[in-house]
Amino acid sequence: MTIRKKATTKSTAVGILYKSHKFTVHKTTKGAKWVYITDKTTGVKGWVSGTYVYRDVRMCLD
Repeated sequence: MTIRKKATTKSTAVGILYKSHKFTVHKTTKGAKWVYITDKTTGVKGWVSGTYVYRDVRMCLD
């Protein structure tokens, strides 16, 4: 899944979060539509769509 600079699909991509990568969640938008994360494998920080993040375990499902 694409890691973006801002919480919008039109924002610049700053990295890719792969299914096997673990990450830290820092904050979410209202309704958890977007999640601000740090990819522990690459160190990239940015926003990912909350649609593809399992909310209880915080893992990438894409």
